[in-house]
Amino acid sequence: MKFYFVLNPKAGKGGHTQELEKNIRLVCEKKEIPFEIYMTTGVGDATAFVKKICSDGANLPARFYACGGDGTFGEVVNGAADTAGASVGVIPVGTGNDFVRNFAPAEAFFDIEAQISGEETRIDLLKCNDSYAVNMINIGFDCEVVKKTAKLKKNALVPSKLAYIAGVVSTLIKKPGVRASVSFDGSEFTDKRYLLTTFANGSFCGGGFHSNPFSSLTDKKVDGLLINNVSRMKFISLIGSYKKGTHIVPKNDSVLKNGKYEKIIFKFPQTQSASIDGEIFDFDELCIECVPNAIDIILPAGVSNPYAEKTRETVMA
Repeated sequence: MKFYFVLNPKAGKGGHTQELEKNIRLVCEKKEIPFEIYMTTGVGDATAFVKKICSDGANLPARFYACGGDGTFGEVVNGAADTAGASVGVIPVGTGNDFVRNFAPAEAFFDIEAQISGEETRIDLLKCNDSYAVNMINIGFDCEVVKKTAKLKKNALVPSKLAYIAGVVSTLIKKPGVRASVSFDGSEFTDKRYLLTTFANGSFCGGGFHSNPFSSLTDKKVDGLLINNVSRMKFISLIGSYKKGTHIVPKNDSVLKNGKYEKIIFKFPQTQSASIDGEIFDFDELCIECVPNAIDIILPAGVSNPYAEKTRETVMA
């Protein structure tokens, strides 16, 4: 079996490439395993590279490690999905790195030896029209924050860890939302207006916001959070609990809706942006559905998923 390390040199704010490449070579050569390091050249290149390797069955089984952020991981997953014998891991050197927050200890994902010795586990994926999301889809306020945050990350004066918070503040001034005709699990389409919506496989977005505390990577459902078009002051009052994952409580029933779905369809009155694993795409219509047991991911040795069996009672305790 060959180990492919798909490294995004622009992930985060850069600077990790040489050290990471050196560590990968040292460990792989020490263990005498076949490996290849591939440097991506732009958006979509990781998907194209992985698909090319997978298209030749002689190259399988193989492990693909996405060395970057959630966007790079999502690209590698899209390249390997639907291919027997292909599994995907992540070395989180991006900015948000929200997918690995579903596991503990998170620092093990930086341990190359633990990665190579890791075990494969099957998880669900979320299908978004013709592509896949591995962690999270955001439409509305959160998506606009992602767009603003991407611009702020390019500013050398803004620390990466503060970019999302700054994005929230600046986006709140405009308070954009989402208008759409929506169907849940085959229901009739109804016109809705929300401040933000998140559709989750994992539990975290935005660099650590516990937006969907009841989601699971293996429950065969899309965990949906839909927050009504509330006032700025009301939304500000929710941000603290939204960060901690304590916002889904009875007192907020008039403000937000959280549920488990198999399929959600949005029809937008005009082109609408959606953030899929941190990358921005535009849609006129978007179908989101769960694909159970869709792909093998690699968990570093010693890593577990503390949210695997979570319920409302255990999370809110």
